[in-house]
Amino acid sequence: QEEEQNANAGNNMRCLSDAERTAMVEGLKAKWEKVNTDYQASTHITKLDTVGKVRRKEQYEATLSQIEKDIEKLNRKYIFVDADGMMS
Repeated sequence: QEEEQNANAGNNMRCLSDAERTAMVEGLKAKWEKVNTDYQASTHITKLDTVGKVRRKEQYEATLSQIEKDIEKLNRKYIFVDADGMMS
């Protein structure tokens, strides 16, 4: 019985609608703009003389890169999500 439940657990998938996908992409683009604005404001500092400045710059770069990857993934034709993970 436990094996049957585990097998059925993977079947609760649904396709993400275009409206949901578009909303997520727009949200990610807005987040990217904000992070990029903060990053650009800090890049005029040519001397990264503290650990905090270096870490902040690296964090901005990592965040921007991850957002770009997420947007790229959302541009696929079909995106399946866990139907059980959705809040009602």
